[in-house]
Formats: sequence, C-alpha cells, structure tokens
Amino acid sequence: MEKNMTGVSRRQFLIGAGLAGIGAAGAGLIGCAPSGEAPKAGANGTAGAGASADIASLAGNPLGANAALEWSFMTPPAEIPADQIKGTEDVDVLVVGCGFAGAIASVTAAEYGANTLCIDKCSTWSGRGGHITAYGSRMVKQYVEEGWFEEADYAHIVRRLTEWATGRVKEPLLWQFAKKSGACMDWLEDLVADSGLHPTLWAGYYKGPDYTEEPITHFFYDDTTDFVYLDGVSTGLGMAVLIPAVIEKGEKLGVEYRYDTPCVRLLRDGDGPVTGAIVGEEGNYTQINANAVIVASGDYLDDDEMRTRYQPFTWNADSRLYIPFGISTGDLHKQAMWIGGAMQESEPHCSTIHLESGAQSYNFLHVNAEGNRFMNEDVNTQSKSCVKSFQPEGKAFTIYDANSLESFAESCNDGRSGGISSDQQYRRFGVPFDMEVELKLREEKIKQGLLFQADTLEELAEQIGVPADNLKATVARYNELCEKGNDEDFGKRPEIMWPVDTPPFFAGQLVSTLLAASGGLRQDTACHILDENNQPIENLYVAGAAGGQYFSNDYPTICPGTNHGRCLTFGRIAGINAAGGDAEKEIANLEILAGPMPEEDRVNTVTPSK
Repeated sequence: MEKNMTGVSRRQFLIGAGLAGIGAAGAGLIGCAPSGEAPKAGANGTAGAGASADIASLAGNPLGANAALEWSFMTPPAEIPADQIKGTEDVDVLVVGCGFAGAIASVTAAEYGANTLCIDKCSTWSGRGGHITAYGSRMVKQYVEEGWFEEADYAHIVRRLTEWATGRVKEPLLWQFAKKSGACMDWLEDLVADSGLHPTLWAGYYKGPDYTEEPITHFFYDDTTDFVYLDGVSTGLGMAVLIPAVIEKGEKLGVEYRYDTPCVRLLRDGDGPVTGAIVGEEGNYTQINANAVIVASGDYLDDDEMRTRYQPFTWNADSRLYIPFGISTGDLHKQAMWIGGAMQESEPHCSTIHLESGAQSYNFLHVNAEGNRFMNEDVNTQSKSCVKSFQPEGKAFTIYDANSLESFAESCNDGRSGGISSDQQYRRFGVPFDMEVELKLREEKIKQGLLFQADTLEELAEQIGVPADNLKATVARYNELCEKGNDEDFGKRPEIMWPVDTPPFFAGQLVSTLLAASGGLRQDTACHILDENNQPIENLYVAGAAGGQYFSNDYPTICPGTNHGRCLTFGRIAGINAAGGDAEKEIANLEILAGPMPEEDRVNTVTPSK
C-alpha cells in the first residue's frame, strides 16, 4: 500500500477526511483561523534541521519516541516583534480552547468571580460524542437505590486502570478524579437543569466476566433526539446539546467567548509566572495580560510530526473521527514546551481507537481478508481495533445471519454482552435494545458501502473480496463450535455464540477509528502544567485532552467516557484554582472504601478446602 511522507496511506487519509466532512454537520464546526506560528516539518517529511531520520521511517516504530531526533516542534520560533502587537487587554483568566474542557473551565472561573475570556481558533465551539465518566455521582447513587446495579468498588477501578497502564501513569491523578468527578457531575447537572436537557446513565456498558465496563457513564439529551448516533453525529444528545448549554451559562456569568482567535504565544519571563498570551494573526496581534491561563486546546493528532513522535501506532488506524477535522495541531502543547513545560514521561502516549466509523462489530464471527477467523470476538472495541491492524491488509469483517441481530439484542437486554461500539451508544436503563434505531444504522452502513448483504456465503465472499472456500469453511467450523457449546479454537463464551446458517447473510467491514490522543502535558492534581523537574509553572493550568499522565500506551475502556470525564473534572478544578479558589476544598470528595478480597476468593494453602 502506497504511503505518503507522513506514513499515512492515501486510503486512510481519504477515509478520515470524508468522515470528518460527515461529522462537521453535527455541531456547526467548519471554519478555523490559522493555528499560529508553530514550525512545520521539513519539506521532505524530516523532523527539522539536523534530524537524523525522516518521519515516515518512524511510522512503524513500536517504541514511538526517538529522543535523538531534533523534532522541529520543540524549537521555539523567533519572538514576535513588538510592532506587530496592535493592542493589549487585561483579564483575570484566559482559557485557550472552547471544547468541553474549555467551556467547563471558563464558566467555573466566572462563577468564582474571575473576569474570564475564552478564545478558540475556530469559528465556534467544538465537540463530539457525549459519554462522560463520573464516580459516585448523585445520578449513580439514584440508580443504585432503584436497584439497577450495585455500586462499583471505586478503589478497584483505580487499581484496574493502573494495571491497564502497567503503572506508567501518575496515580494521584487517578485518585483525584475518583474523589472529585462525582461532585463535578452533580454540579454540571444543576448548572444545566433549566436548559431542557435530561441527564441519564448509559445502560449499554459491557457486563462480561472477563472484560467488564463500569456503570458510571453519563450523558445528556433533549426531547428532539431519536438516539441515533452515526459517525460522530447525533441530534439532540451528547456534546451537541451540552456544550451550548454550558456556554450559555458562561455568557450569563460574563464570560466572553471569542472565536477565530488563535493563541500564538504564551508569555513568561524566564522562570517566573505566566503572565498571559499573544493572540490573533500575523500583523494584527493582541497581547492578553492574564492572572492565569488555562490550556484546554485538545490534542495534537492533526500534527503529523507530533503524532509520529508520540503515537506512531495510530498510523495503523483506518480513519480519524473528531470534529472539526484538521485543527488538532498541538499548538498549546508546543507553546507550553517553548516556555518550559514538559510532556508526560511515559511514551508512547495513549490513543483512543474504537471500531466506530465502520459497521457495528458486536461479538459475531470476525474474519480477516483471507476469510479466516483470527480472534475471540468477545473483547472491547479498543482491543479489536488493535488486533485488526495486524491482519492481512489490515482488514476484518463481522459475519452474521438473519437471526443474529435479534439474538444479540436479547443478549444486551439480559446482560450477557454489550459495550462501547457494540451495544447501542445511547441506550438508557429501562429501554430495551432499539431495533428501529439499529435498522436505520444498518441501512446507512449499506449506503456507505460498509455493510454487505447476500443470499449465499459465496455471494457474500465475492462482495467483500475474500476467498469463498475459506469463508465457507470458517463459517462451518464456527457453526460446529456453536453446536458443541464450546469454542475450542478461541475460548469464546458459549452463551454469545450464534450460528451463521440462515440467509440473508451480512458482512460488516470493521473500521478502526482514531478518536483522540489521550496523552499530553505533565500536570499535578491542581492542574498546573509542570516543567522537566516536575515543578508547577505558576499561573499556567491544563484541562482535558491537552493534559497527560492519566493514561499510557492504550486507552482503557472499562469506564466509557473517561476522556470527557477528565474534561469535566479537571476543567472544573483548573477553573477554580485559576480564579484564585481552592478546588481541593471547594469540591467535595467522594468517600472511597477499599473493599477486602471476598472470603470465597481466598485460597488457604495451609488447610485444604473441603
């Protein structure tokens, strides 16, 4: 497959750009101003003057970072001449970025009395999706009291997250989130209570015995929604309605939201505190003097050099899906580094890759481009996305028959399966798997050329370009295992294995979709950006995807919505602290009790069990 100089295939680029065009309709997020004066990669794809290798040569490097290279984005550009700065303004708090984190940080700072300006280089706010993780919120406790589920062991969740990251995270950040996220969700629910939005919990979390998601995923919707979620776009739910509601509250509190205004420099005199930023465009800059600056500018996935430096595995993804497309260029990561800030130490950074842009994967039979089964399909979407990358041509398909969808719906309703990119993205407790919604999605995926239907397996194989004999043999073997009730090949749970024997047959192409770079600048629990010595930079804060040290290597899907959860919790912490408050005191802590090992799980090696 032909690669361009950045390591991304033409097919990958086109898929990403196309999906971005689809997704832009979800929030009116099209135009963006120039991203400032961040230096570019060399003309031949090199990392900058003096580089010892080009970017493309690192695209497949599993270790990611190569510190010996002289990466161009780490070199500060020349100072902006004073005669290009046409004016100055004074504010208490400057928030850079108007996504979910920036919206939360700005309204919070205003609540605490700060004269707050929130700027964004785009022509409006940005956001996609809508899942938000929060531990022990008022909403969670309500559902527990109603008997929908038992409350999670939050200490166990933190241990699982730390284990997922193999310890390469800043554990105090995980604990800060665990203690504060519930109170922040309660505050958000109250903030938008009169906005016509309904808060709820997601019922589609995965409930399997090996891979388990936690029932702590929140979302908001209004009365216009049909709960259809397609390629990042939805009507009446998620960030599409929540961010505007938060911004409306901010405006009432006096926040100024100024769009088409890129931040081009953070201002700091030597090792002193940050004093503001220079914003605008060449020849017409404005100096914003601020008592505090909050970086809430999102990630860096649209900067090919940064992506190669920190997340080389992401070049294996088939597509990118975030809104708007092309703006996540890491401007503020660079600007923070130019004044002494440091990126997280653990590399490669974590990326969020789900099977979101293709056909729904569910846990049906999966085959590769050779028509062969290659995995236990009963795993999380992140794992499926990764293992698919190593198949021939990076291709995979989910195979099912006329009866499978009904069987799968029943398994979601009775708690045998579910999960991100599997059970329906916005299913609520008390509402069964909605077949009408599912058939709408099926029709759209057929129109997009991502889902195929045929009366015979031979015809299906021809449509998806796999050897018919291999596909037929694979299906026959899978049906044999279903009948045996024992997956001798991959160990899949028998209660979610259904035969593929009734036409019409379906094949859905699985598309690994890059959603976010979940790694970034070093931070402490007060949301200060840290320097190379792990010391806080005075008056400089970070919130949301720009912050690092919470994840490492791979995105943990056990708490669906953690990226947005960080935007909420750390956005509120940053907003309070930047405004001169004390978030540690102002935000109530959730009492977390670490439970003991159950007696029945213990094995006494002195006295034999009976």
